[in-house]
Amino acid sequence: MSNSGFGFTAGFLIILIVWIYQRIHMPKMRSFLGYTSRRAIKNEETWAFAQRFYSTFGIEIFTILLIGSIAGGLLNIAWLQDPTIQILGLGISLILQNIATERELRRAFPDSASS
Repeated sequence: MSNSGFGFTAGFLIILIVWIYQRIHMPKMRSFLGYTSRRAIKNEETWAFAQRFYSTFGIEIFTILLIGSIAGGLLNIAWLQDPTIQILGLGISLILQNIATERELRRAFPDSASS
């Protein structure tokens, strides 16, 4: 299997661009876009909060993944070029993003917890 050294750099860059776009142009409530959970769709306020937090946290995480992927390619660091490590980082990042968003929603809106 040939490896260019940059692995999923393009994928991380695309995801980062999508999150930046979401941060600038918030999707409408009840659309297929954006972060949706029972707690997030309670009302417009929780929806807006969840979208802002989810996209901001996503920008931070995927910037780190993008920098790591580029550094692995430029500096020829084998473990940063490993597709398995990059996929694992992507999966863990998405899980952390969802958990952190739910935690912040619970913290910011304690009385509007879902039943």
